Amino acid sequence: MFERETAVLRFMQSYGDDLLADIEPDAMCRQPVPGLNHPAWIVGHLAIAADGHSQYAGGTPELGHWKERFGFASKITANPSDYPDKQELIEAWHAANERLIHAVSTADDALLDKPTTGPMGAQLPTYREFLAFSMTGHTAMHLGQLSAWRRADGRAPLF
Repeated sequence: MFERETAVLRFMQSYGDDLLADIEPDAMCRQPVPGLNHPAWIVGHLAIAADGHSQYAGGTPELGHWKERFGFASKITANPSDYPDKQELIEAWHAANERLIHAVSTADDALLDKPTTGPMGAQLPTYREFLAFSMTGHTAMHLGQLSAWRRADGRAPLF
């Protein structure tokens, strides 16, 4: 179950690692354009999203303490002391992706067929569709932001 989405998520994680590879730890909170999501927020947000979304497949989130800093309505700052360091962010994202992959690969159909509530419910009517989006589209969208950040910061594109 979720084999295609897992393959896409693993590819996107590898792409994200490539996008992050040459970003110096002290540049993770740089905002070359006002209001632009910076790498620290993007990686932290991807980590809490994968972590939190795993609950829809029966997983147990572990990063709830990061929700205020990286959640949907969080306020981004340019202060590095407001964020975990680069390596901790990357490790948390990777671990959260693995928890999500494990949860969806072992989830029971009855759970995955539950209705999605909230604003995404109309377009993604069940947890199954919501999780497929989380593993693919949501990750890709935020890595696109990271790619745009790289260009705004004067860095070369990867592709």
